[in-house]
Amino acid sequence: MYVCRMNSRFASLALVWLLAWCGVSSAQIGGFGDKAPPVTPTIVADTKAIEAGKPFTVGVRFEIEKEWDIYWQNVGEIGFPTKVEWELPPGFKAGPLQWPLPNAHLGAGDILNYVYEEETLLFAEVTPPAELPARSIEIKAKLVWQMCNAQQCVPGDANVSLTIPAGAAVPDNAELFAKWRAQTPKTGKPPFQVTWHRGAADKLAIDLAGLPKDSKAEFFPLPPAREIKLGHPTWSEIAADGARTVTFPIEEGGAPGLAFQGVIATTKGDAPREGWLVSADDQIPPANAVTALEASSQAAPKAGPGLLATLWGAFLGGLILNLMPCVLPVIALKIFGFISQAGEDPRRVFRLGLTFAAGVLVFFLGLAALAIGLRSAGHSFFWGMQFSDPRLLIGLISIVVLFALSMFGTFDITLGGTAENTIGKLAGHNGYGGAFVHGLFTTLLGTSCTAPFVGPVLGFAVTQPPASICAIFATMAVGMSLPYVLLTWQPAWMRFLPKPGVWMERFKQLMGFVLLAVVVWLLGVVGSSRGVSAMTASAWFLTILALAGWVFGAGQRRWWAVVLAVLIAVAGGKLFLPDALKKEMPVTKSLQANALGIVWEPFTEERLQEARKTGPVFIDFTASWCPNCKTNEALVINTKAVADAFKAKKVTTLVADFSDFDPAIAAKIKSYQRIGVPVYVFYLPGSPEPIVLPEALTQSAILAPLAASKS
Repeated sequence: MYVCRMNSRFASLALVWLLAWCGVSSAQIGGFGDKAPPVTPTIVADTKAIEAGKPFTVGVRFEIEKEWDIYWQNVGEIGFPTKVEWELPPGFKAGPLQWPLPNAHLGAGDILNYVYEEETLLFAEVTPPAELPARSIEIKAKLVWQMCNAQQCVPGDANVSLTIPAGAAVPDNAELFAKWRAQTPKTGKPPFQVTWHRGAADKLAIDLAGLPKDSKAEFFPLPPAREIKLGHPTWSEIAADGARTVTFPIEEGGAPGLAFQGVIATTKGDAPREGWLVSADDQIPPANAVTALEASSQAAPKAGPGLLATLWGAFLGGLILNLMPCVLPVIALKIFGFISQAGEDPRRVFRLGLTFAAGVLVFFLGLAALAIGLRSAGHSFFWGMQFSDPRLLIGLISIVVLFALSMFGTFDITLGGTAENTIGKLAGHNGYGGAFVHGLFTTLLGTSCTAPFVGPVLGFAVTQPPASICAIFATMAVGMSLPYVLLTWQPAWMRFLPKPGVWMERFKQLMGFVLLAVVVWLLGVVGSSRGVSAMTASAWFLTILALAGWVFGAGQRRWWAVVLAVLIAVAGGKLFLPDALKKEMPVTKSLQANALGIVWEPFTEERLQEARKTGPVFIDFTASWCPNCKTNEALVINTKAVADAFKAKKVTTLVADFSDFDPAIAAKIKSYQRIGVPVYVFYLPGSPEPIVLPEALTQSAILAPLAASKS
């Protein structure tokens, strides 16, 4: 997307290098070199010969190396399930795939998955026809799986086959199939009582009674639709009679009329686990279907606004995004571009404004496509989620560094060698390609924080049909780009801006320092989320990248300068990017009051529920890459008036750091109908519902609920 005043060849090389780097880690992760993959599948049967009309069982045995795993039919929070697609001869019919009991695995980032470790057998009963087609029968299967360890996840696939002769059935692999049949959930009535209930719109609970007190129980959910996502289970204490309850937060509701299922596994002592498939007696209602009785005591989600109201909110939110701290640095550059355009042909100026707006629109529609794609894959979309991916974050910083160098005159950034569409000429002639990319870049930085209206609007938008999602995101793009289009539509209004002159070159260089300030901020994000070592390695890489840009600029588009610049940049990536992507283990810090006496405790659901029993609770959902969050914290939250009010009301203050995209925090944010930070929430005694404060926070917004509370 970016190059120095150069021909299109270097543009392609630079783009390929950046994209290649973003994909390099994936390619390296996926390759095992000469070493065998950690998962080996083979196809087996419980008979040595196939008898006409007599069912037999065929299965795929997965042998899994230590510290690796593959997924169950419900993967949990992230990943994709193991798939077995049978290819049978004509007349053969396969029954449903049987899934043995999985294991619950809590991995890095507090992500819960349901997996198989070391070995598993996925099998199905196959019924042959009354007449066999040949003397030998070939059973085939196409396999797709995802294998993971503590550092990486790698897709795998294979085609396996087994040839079995026709003849009188003779048992085979009896011990193997007996072992895994015993681990397959039973479909009969379990020897204990199961009661399902939905005590709240966002929770599903299962009561178990009739189990021995010293037995262990596990629950593996099978949601009726991919749209229904469950959080981490919470088990109650075991009663004297062995009764217990497991509760799951439901992050998203599904369509009504779908029965919920799950597998309950029990074990006592060293005995093998036994499992039962259980289903809800009553259909589980969608997340917004709460009875009047429940609504009186539980916090039910509020009904979403209408589409027209949402579109109006999206327009206002996009408009206000121009005033957010995360966008102001690039807006300064755009205003500089308008100043330089003041004496040009009005029609061309207007077309440039429309081109800039097109860049904004394309970026927003890309976000809409991402939201739709993630939802269809069973995942959640979050505003600013790209800042939690270290590869994308360092890629963004690299772009900002190159922009800064172009402001200093080291080189201009262009999309092609013959067209005069340089972003560097945003300070001069401001070509169409430069205006388009500037629109993309402005919006990219703007997604690090949400503005007033943006949070509620997007929280509602991602629950809507794809057409509505696109309409809402497009309307937000219109709101964000409208001021620029209006200024270019009426170039006469630019007479209020300073006249072009020699000062513009100095102002252009000053804007380079503004962009360097953005680089420092983003490097701070790397340091806070991944550690000082990662930040240092990132800084070294950016220094070498800047050297590569200088070499090309000094070489004045000569071929050797292109090659040398690319080699320097690639060498810098090889030397420092691996360390830049590593995350240091967090150091546990003791809880201490800040200068104003506010003690910020790390957020957990357990700490929230505990604190609610003692008084008011205030939660600050924040991220190191969110300028709005840091502005609100400095100017509003960590102030004497608010600190004094917190002390007087004995408020427990929790901070939920979303810098690294914690799934538990993501689920909590979505429960407030938000999809990004900042989010500020009060839990007050006597109030069944949390109070979600506006993103544009003020002291009065915090103090008013406290003053009205009974505590």
